[in-house]
Amino acid sequence: MLLDCAVIGGGPAGLNATLVLGRSRRKTVLFDDNKPRNAVTQESHGFVTRDGIDPQEFKRIGQEELSKYPDVRIEKQRVHGITKEDGQFRVETESGEVFHSKKVILATGFKEILPDIPCVH
Repeated sequence: MLLDCAVIGGGPAGLNATLVLGRSRRKTVLFDDNKPRNAVTQESHGFVTRDGIDPQEFKRIGQEELSKYPDVRIEKQRVHGITKEDGQFRVETESGEVFHSKKVILATGFKEILPDIPCVH
């Protein structure tokens, strides 16, 4: 099956992108390796109606909402590589599973790289 979109990253941005695509009846797979950069965070802020929510609870609610859309699927695995073949994206997971998609959204977040300054960590 050719996907309309593969969303890489299961954090707030990836969840939201997948929700919008699902509501638009686009065949979408959300890839989430369940290794959030905010794993030690107690509260997430900046989300209307959810300010201060536990990040894992926010994710649980988001995934529950996505389950209402038949064209959305969540793959709990890491993407190993993305290549373009014949005008389509080939998305391969660490398990070797391959998905083909018209579009890809990278919502993998970021990791801080602190400068080498004494007492900063």
